[in-house]
Amino acid sequence: MSLVVAVTAASICIVFFTVDFTIARYGFLLLFILPIIVRLLYGAKASIAVMLLNIIPFYFLLKDTPLSIFAGMDITLPETHTYIASLLFLFFNFCIPMAVLRVMSSLENQSANNLLQSRKLNKLVNRYQEIFNNGGTPSFFCDEQGRILQANKAARQLIKQHVSSCDYIQQLFEVSLPLGEEVNQKATIKGNTDSEFVLQSASLKHHKKQLIHCHDVSSNKKNERVFNAYRKRHFEKLYTNELTLLKNHNFWKKVDARETITNRHVILLKLTNLRDVNLQYGHSFGDEVLRNVATLLQEELSSNIDLYHFPGAKFLFSLSNQQLAQHTIESWLSRRLPKCIELSHNNERKSIQLDWRAGYFTTTRDVSPDTAVECCTIALSQCSNQAPFTPFSLSAVKTMRENTQQKDKVKSLIDNGHLSLYLQPQVNINNTTIGYEVLARIQDPVSDTILQPAEFLSIIEKNNWQVLFSQKIIDGALKLIKEWPSNLPRVPLAINLSGPELLSDVFYEKLLRKFSESPVLCQQIKLELTETSVLASHNETKRRLKSLANVGATIIIDDFGTGHASLSQLIDMSASVLKVDREFIESVETSERHRKIVEMTINLAKSLNMQTIAEGVETLTQRDLLQTMGFIVFQGYLYGKPAPIEYWAKQNLDEISDVS
Repeated sequence: MSLVVAVTAASICIVFFTVDFTIARYGFLLLFILPIIVRLLYGAKASIAVMLLNIIPFYFLLKDTPLSIFAGMDITLPETHTYIASLLFLFFNFCIPMAVLRVMSSLENQSANNLLQSRKLNKLVNRYQEIFNNGGTPSFFCDEQGRILQANKAARQLIKQHVSSCDYIQQLFEVSLPLGEEVNQKATIKGNTDSEFVLQSASLKHHKKQLIHCHDVSSNKKNERVFNAYRKRHFEKLYTNELTLLKNHNFWKKVDARETITNRHVILLKLTNLRDVNLQYGHSFGDEVLRNVATLLQEELSSNIDLYHFPGAKFLFSLSNQQLAQHTIESWLSRRLPKCIELSHNNERKSIQLDWRAGYFTTTRDVSPDTAVECCTIALSQCSNQAPFTPFSLSAVKTMRENTQQKDKVKSLIDNGHLSLYLQPQVNINNTTIGYEVLARIQDPVSDTILQPAEFLSIIEKNNWQVLFSQKIIDGALKLIKEWPSNLPRVPLAINLSGPELLSDVFYEKLLRKFSESPVLCQQIKLELTETSVLASHNETKRRLKSLANVGATIIIDDFGTGHASLSQLIDMSASVLKVDREFIESVETSERHRKIVEMTINLAKSLNMQTIAEGVETLTQRDLLQTMGFIVFQGYLYGKPAPIEYWAKQNLDEISDVS
């Protein structure tokens, strides 16, 4: 900056304060040199500005007329030309060369730096070239048309492995998209669909070449095929029934069904006698029945009706009103459902009757698939022999809700110790109580009422609580024996068993251990098995009853004559007491047929050395007639209704007081 100011000041002084015009011309010369200095020190724009300003002094030179001395100030000194020459010498010989030297030195330094950077860049290029050539990923330099300009070692090996010659990358790969900047696509080797690559185009901004990296994903494709196969197997396992190969309930809920169903008839079928088939012929034969039934159902249904196999022996499908063809669902099912099926079993042809039940739900508004199935399930639970095909109804839901509430209530009362044991006496011909039958009742503390057997026994049987229920009765009976009133004669208690308890290993082992370890208990507790139970004639039941009898337990057959027992089963059950059912006793006065059956029963018991008890005796006439037949033990309302032990203890005290 100071140099520019100095040159400008010297030029102005020479031009405006020197009388001699010849010397003043040197001042103009200095101004003409000024653009060079400004360009060296500043820039092109400043230099151009100075060049334009120099037009003014150029005009005065062309005019060739001395300028007037500014303000009359003449600075002309002796030997002025010496000073002017010295000034020009210093300016042209030192100032300008020094400025040029400075610029040249900067240029030389910059050139040296550029050379150094160029060497470093060459090293990087060489390293990149080495990486490019020896990289494990095949890479190509291509032009815009895909012509290969350069290929690394892996790329050359890839070409050699798959094609004989290759000028364009499209000759090596089956590409689906045009090659372009930053366009990634999958491609396979021509003629080899198992070899799959991902072509990754790198962005090269300074020229039109394309750098394409070829990533081998063939193993990924293989793994994907394996995974897809595994997913397919998992899908089939999750959404297909393995036995019938039909779509299952998961498919209905998650995949195949729409979000909602409307204006459709959803039907849930159940093959109710499959359990009997399994018991009679074995589960493998039952599976074969299911497979054939599924095939028959598919043949009967039209091709546009999807059939689903739900857990167990249940099938589900849906129909529109058009598919019913003016039929009711009941008539449509009656015509379409197979009635029987013939299969080979042990080289014999067996004709199996098919017993169907169906619950159906007609959707008049949008409902979810789960809701439709729930409604069908509720309807199916209401089916019976008289009404095998039942529609869903809200009243059924109300009934089920009430039943559920009653079930929960009974279970809660049993679990919380509200089971009461009532006793009904068994009396001999001398009117002496020789035993009691234990009858269960349930106390409801909320309503302060007693639940009768009809209100809870069916619930216990339906929910398979017999083991729990009988165990609590036995525990209660043992407690009664332990706390037996001193004024009441000690007599045995008869406990009812329905059959399933004896098939429970835990229950049976506990019971057998109690009788084995306590011979006195065998005299205190007798076991009544209801003959109306199907399980009473079960082989395992008979075997376990025999074991109990061998350790001293008394086995009583209850309700004899109304159930499943045959004469041979009567022997196998190891029973020592026969209780004739009240159904025969109540008509013994008026029906000759009933009298003969009762007489035959007592004669049979005597021939087998078994004791007999007449149950349901309500009148003296009945008692007298039965006594003449040979009965010596009676039970019924004539001798008292079932009551708590406290009642019988009080009755005994009253009898003692009357005698006194």
